[in-house]
Amino acid sequence: MRLSKLIEETLSEIALGVKVAKENSRSLLVIAPGTVGGRIVAEISYIEFDVSIVVAEGSGANRSDEKGVGGEIRVLSIGGIGGKTGTKRDETSSSSLQLSHRISFKVPVCMGAEY
Repeated sequence: MRLSKLIEETLSEIALGVKVAKENSRSLLVIAPGTVGGRIVAEISYIEFDVSIVVAEGSGANRSDEKGVGGEIRVLSIGGIGGKTGTKRDETSSSSLQLSHRISFKVPVCMGAEY
C-alpha cells in the first residue's frame, strides 16, 4: 500500500468513526463537541503514525519527474521484512534496489471544528 493511501484511509476512518460515535452517543455524552454552552472547546490533537516503509529505486520504480529523480514509497505489510531495516535486491529486476526504513510522524487534527 502506498504511504499516501495509508494516511488518507486512516484519517478518513478515524473521522468516520468519531462521527458515528458522536451520533450514537448523543443522549449519553458529547464527543468532539466544538462548542459547549456557546463556548468553543475544539482543541488540536495529533494522530501519530509509526510505520515501516520500503523505498524502491531503479529502472522498475515509478518516476516522479522527467529528470529521472523518483522512486516509490510503500508501507510494509505485516509479515513483510519484520520491521528490520536494510537493503534488499528486487528479484524481478536486477537493476532495482529496495531500502526499508521506519518513520514516525504526527498529523494535527481538530475534532469537532467547523470550517
